[in-house]
Amino acid sequence: MLARIVGIILGLILATSGYVISGLGTLGTWAVGWDLGPFEPHRTTAGWAAMTLGGILLVAALIPRMGTSRRGTRRRKGSARGGERSLTKPFDMGGPEPAAAIPAMTAPVMTTASTVQAAPAPAQAPASAPAPAAPVGATEFEILRAEMLALCGSEAWNPAARVLARLVRAAETDRERTIAYRDLGDFAAAQGRHDDAAEAYEEAVSYARMVRKAAPNDPTADELLAGALAGVGDTAEAEGRLNEALSAFEEALALRRSPGGREAADPGAQRALSVALERLADLREDRGHRMRALDLYRESYDVTARLAAADPARFGLDLVATRARLEEIEARVAG
Repeated sequence: MLARIVGIILGLILATSGYVISGLGTLGTWAVGWDLGPFEPHRTTAGWAAMTLGGILLVAALIPRMGTSRRGTRRRKGSARGGERSLTKPFDMGGPEPAAAIPAMTAPVMTTASTVQAAPAPAQAPASAPAPAAPVGATEFEILRAEMLALCGSEAWNPAARVLARLVRAAETDRERTIAYRDLGDFAAAQGRHDDAAEAYEEAVSYARMVRKAAPNDPTADELLAGALAGVGDTAEAEGRLNEALSAFEEALALRRSPGGREAADPGAQRALSVALERLADLREDRGHRMRALDLYRESYDVTARLAAADPARFGLDLVATRARLEEIEARVAG
């Protein structure tokens, strides 16, 4: 966001300076009579050059930044968040993770925790059942989150956005703040507002680190931080900040692999590990590290094959997608 603001300011300064210097017009007394020194004989050329450069900076600052990866050509299992609950998969309140990815929401618009706007729902939004209500005795935060997810499940984007803003304000613990800002990032990322999403995910990571510092031996703290880092990685990759994405994905994967985790006993945690492996592998391939990507996909295939053998209905499609990507990378390495 700061880079865009600086780009807009510099672009405006250069464009308006060039406008006056080239003699096309004036802006009051500003820049009138500027002596260009040795460039004075080339005043018109210098003015047009400044206007052109200023225009390029403005366009670069205002248009969305696009990543350089080939992620759009791949069939992926879903968010790098793996099996965790998110607004891009708003209908899972802790139940089984579906084998096929649920399409991300495209309607909500999020700016800050206190200022929320929402766009009209698309003509054909993904249809899914609403999330179940919060359990009896739930905290205000849990009630609000259950309400928000239920509203997302019924495609009521405007009320969901308002409840999400309340959710952020209602968060009292670092764990709740992590979840709230992670949801905020999901909401913004689903609508393409990568700058807002990146800021929200960074907030989530900072709170998740505090949770993990307070409970270093708690596997759920590792999962919480890994999920927030995956959001950072996804957003950074989408914006073309591949070094940042690589760092976030590597740390998230290390947390998924950490001793004491639930990978061995929890299929959802195993799937999250598999997704983390493939996110990092895809990024490694984009950077030209095909052998490292191949090793990561082979590891993910082993995990996914065990899941599919135990529950074909739930993880069968995951295995098909992983096998296809593995064969694709093997062919590229062999060729």
